[in-house]
Amino acid sequence: MKLKFIYIFCLLFFVNGYSQDSIPKYKWLRTGFIVGYASQNTFIRQEADYTYESKIVKFSNHFNFYRKNKNHFEILIEPSYYKSKHQMINYWFIPHTVENGDELREKYMKLKSINEYVLNIGIVYRRILSKNSSVFAVLNTGPMYIDTDTERLKKGFAFSDVFAIGYNYKYKKISFDVKSMFRHASNANIKMPNFGLNSVGFEFGTYLELK
Repeated sequence: MKLKFIYIFCLLFFVNGYSQDSIPKYKWLRTGFIVGYASQNTFIRQEADYTYESKIVKFSNHFNFYRKNKNHFEILIEPSYYKSKHQMINYWFIPHTVENGDELREKYMKLKSINEYVLNIGIVYRRILSKNSSVFAVLNTGPMYIDTDTERLKKGFAFSDVFAIGYNYKYKKISFDVKSMFRHASNANIKMPNFGLNSVGFEFGTYLELK
């Protein structure tokens, strides 16, 4: 939930910003495709209760928001699809006091394939290094639909929050980027359970520069 509050704050803070170069506000800057991979234990083992990994495909669109010298802010709209696998591995994550605990353990300790459909909207801060290269940070959030129940997150409506940092290189009308990312999926306690799913990973993007 903290990512959502930071995201809203950033939108409000920059809503009165103005462009100081020739790029009109809200101009469509680039569009492209991203592929990636993330898991619950990509770099460090976060929790021993479950495994969770995702193959990622995104349609990424960037729009100009605010520019001053080498500091650029962009609006990001990014429909995304996550093909995920999940398995509960801690037998006692569901306590023995739960009435149908044995049945739930049998259900959730099986490896599951999950489809997640997400519409993320966010802000990109980009620091220009040279004519062809930049570094950037991304903060986005948005609604998602998850099609499978797990012991950590109920099937149905939820939110997907992503924070990422990366590097972009541009060659003529094409650019490429690579970034590391952290993702948290939860449903704001709309339904229970809502322990959330966390993952860390990397993404590669190819874009057509439109400006």
